[in-house]
Amino acid sequence: MKTLKNIKNQTATRFSKLFQAIMILAIFIIASDIYGQTQEVEFDVYTTSATKATQYLMADDVALRDCPSAQCEQLTTLQIGTSVRLLAKSKTPQTINGIKSRWYKIKMGPQIGWIWGGLISQKTMVSQINPEVKFVFGEAGVDYKGYKRFQVRAVKNGTEIDKIFIKSEDLNHNLVSLLKKKDNTYETDVITLCGNEGESCDTDDSKSYVVFKNNSLMQTSSLAALAQVQPEATEYAYTCQLDEQ
Repeated sequence: MKTLKNIKNQTATRFSKLFQAIMILAIFIIASDIYGQTQEVEFDVYTTSATKATQYLMADDVALRDCPSAQCEQLTTLQIGTSVRLLAKSKTPQTINGIKSRWYKIKMGPQIGWIWGGLISQKTMVSQINPEVKFVFGEAGVDYKGYKRFQVRAVKNGTEIDKIFIKSEDLNHNLVSLLKKKDNTYETDVITLCGNEGESCDTDDSKSYVVFKNNSLMQTSSLAALAQVQPEATEYAYTCQLDEQ
């Protein structure tokens, strides 16, 4: 014979299972919406713009394949920062970890093959302090909580020096820029990060920066700590450290 206590326990269990099912469904819908609205990471190819057809790789050990699919035969691997010329692109994009992009037929020296566009830098900048260093920028998919991420990697001679991931829903690779040498009084590389608003991004407009200092990439919301100190005549020494976010 069922007691009132047993009936209450069974009812609570049903509600608990129903709540869990609703939460799982909600997470699935949100994740589907995120992936469904993902804009394609897209590049010009040689036939549409010869001047924009040369790009740089944003990942290491990038597989060069003989056709536009991860199931195709791997011809070789390419190092991060490698310069490639984009000859053509596949008809349909592929989404991997929240990044939607097509496969691109590329030429690197005498080699020709296909690589997935999510491994190509959306913005490449040459260091103002050391021309041997390049900064590659692009999408980095989503983290385990579903937040969209971007990445900046510092590269020198085919080797990654450091990398940093940035959570953001609206970073625009066209507005990401390296502070020009004539405007740079910080004696280090400063990358300004701006969202989709506006057509340009000045240092004062940026709400976030990536600084490359001592071979490390750091994100900060203010450049105040990088400003050069102009000390008066004194026996004291001044130091300047970066405010980390």
